[in-house]
Amino acid sequence: MDELNTFYTPRHCLIRDSLLSTLIQEQWLILHGGKGSGKSVLAQGVINAWPCRTLTISPLNRTGYLWEWAVIADTQTDNGLAGKTISLEKLWVELHCAGAVTQGSMPLFVLEDGHRISKGLVSTIQAFITLMPQARLLLTGSFNRRQQRRLRELQPVWFEIPAPNSKDYREVISSHAGVGLETVNSFSEQFIRRCMKRCGGNLHLAARLGAFIRRNKTEGDEHADTIDPALQREALRYLPAPGRQGATCLLLIVLAGLCGGGGAYFVNPLSQWLPPLTALLPAKFSTSGTTLARLSAERMSTNESLSLLYSVWGYEVDKGEAWCDQAYRAGMACLSGKETLETLLSDGLPWIATLKVDSASVPVVAIGGGEDTLTVLSGSKTWIIDKTWFNQVWTGTATRMWKPSPDGNSNITKKSSADDIAWLDTMLSRVLNVEAEGTEEWSPLLTEKIRQFQAQHKMKVDGVMGQRTLIRLWQALGESPKLVQERGAI
Repeated sequence: MDELNTFYTPRHCLIRDSLLSTLIQEQWLILHGGKGSGKSVLAQGVINAWPCRTLTISPLNRTGYLWEWAVIADTQTDNGLAGKTISLEKLWVELHCAGAVTQGSMPLFVLEDGHRISKGLVSTIQAFITLMPQARLLLTGSFNRRQQRRLRELQPVWFEIPAPNSKDYREVISSHAGVGLETVNSFSEQFIRRCMKRCGGNLHLAARLGAFIRRNKTEGDEHADTIDPALQREALRYLPAPGRQGATCLLLIVLAGLCGGGGAYFVNPLSQWLPPLTALLPAKFSTSGTTLARLSAERMSTNESLSLLYSVWGYEVDKGEAWCDQAYRAGMACLSGKETLETLLSDGLPWIATLKVDSASVPVVAIGGGEDTLTVLSGSKTWIIDKTWFNQVWTGTATRMWKPSPDGNSNITKKSSADDIAWLDTMLSRVLNVEAEGTEEWSPLLTEKIRQFQAQHKMKVDGVMGQRTLIRLWQALGESPKLVQERGAI
């Protein structure tokens, strides 16, 4: 929370009191605000006033691509959970098993910086609503438009911290500068405006500026009604320089006009010396032989192709760590072996295909296609390949990844765990836009939901939640990539 850890502006006090009264009535709510707007300060104020146990949880990324939840604070000292790390998918299950929720209690969970979780945040909230009906949740973050749209679909109580005004800046700076309320006008209005421009709504910077003034005040300033103007100017240099967006835009417009005018002026003289564009292109650019040679030149290693497949799934993995047996760290399974092209296209997942080109193995990542073509990635380039030619050079081996159930199973049946069944009912209800049962038992209604989902996605309607149906569910939830073509998914 930086230096801004104890001071509340009048508006912060109102928001804090509203958060407390709302959490008594509502199961969860969202606190949204820009960087440095005071989200952590308000959350800490709610924690200090909450009568029951509170846990502060923050996202953690220790590997560069795998996110986890870390319990960074627990108000319960005996058998506390501070320091515990939990996977994204099993947060509430493990907290429940660890005794975070007891009979008759109403614990508060504070998820800080939720905007850092690009995938899985909505499912985390839905799992909390299902598994923790007696607990309370405060989600804080600076959410982008896409995240806001998806979160608002859950119909939360939404608190948004307004941009601080000049009065807020003056009070924060005065408080941290050691200036009493009776001398709150010791800073000129011009100085406050400059601070606002440089801070850009970040009250943490304003608090640092006040602390800087406190440290550098002379003995004469301790009892003066105003702060030395020289110290104020020095303090402004402590802040980031103000942006000059207007001047930059004007310069770009002028530069674009000059380039356009110069191009129009010189196009005719230059056309006499430059060859036509068609002369610069190869005569048989799209032939199979040319494609074969160019694919050989773009050949990737096995680790590079796996790193590229991870990136298709949304994980940035260094090629030195891109191995098939490490997919479990992202909650996925990795399979490698012989497959038919029809099976791979029916599964609808990207895969690595190994091509035999001039006695060398050339891996490519297939990401889509159509009736007669396939779309593949090789290095930094995208290729459209004829299926007939692909079958001639493909060795028949394929490596692909897919997401199992939250408990790591390839299917979900009546004998599956209660967590898997509850998750399946919640996710199917969301996709079908119907109400979830809220139980952890298999029911005829759940079987009917599976059948409806299979019918909507043009699958075999048998009411069985097998591997292919599970793949389609993850894709419908937006948690899994799919093979694409011009008119949609294959």
